[in-house]
Amino acid sequence: MKFTSGSSSTPPSITVEFGKPSHVHHLHYQVLYKDKPFEEAALYYYDNGLYKIVSPGEEHYGVYVVRGSFDDLRYAISYISLPSSDWYGNVAQHDLSFDRETGTFEQQALLPSDQDIPRQHGRYRLESNPVADPRPLKW
Repeated sequence: MKFTSGSSSTPPSITVEFGKPSHVHHLHYQVLYKDKPFEEAALYYYDNGLYKIVSPGEEHYGVYVVRGSFDDLRYAISYISLPSSDWYGNVAQHDLSFDRETGTFEQQALLPSDQDIPRQHGRYRLESNPVADPRPLKW
């Protein structure tokens, strides 16, 4: 991680390096959030806890922690997005649980500006992540 102090015209910033690519979740939402009505999304995971998500209306980065393992029949992942225009210049929290037997997931999201987002759910596919540098990824 690298820190910069910024100048009078630019705010301070940090640089974070991606770990090794690990997995990709391809999500298909069956119940959508009204402010993000995108049925499809792809989450690219890196082994140091960074992720990138892309969908028809999203493209941002964040950090995650897995409860269990991607190899388990059931596991959960908590996500905190980094501040982005996707979330009105702020962060978002998402907690997803995955059931490998049924190929389904459930999601609970929380925003500083929306504390009552209804639960969402859908189907998913898990693959190996072949993308070492996710910066060019677009939907």
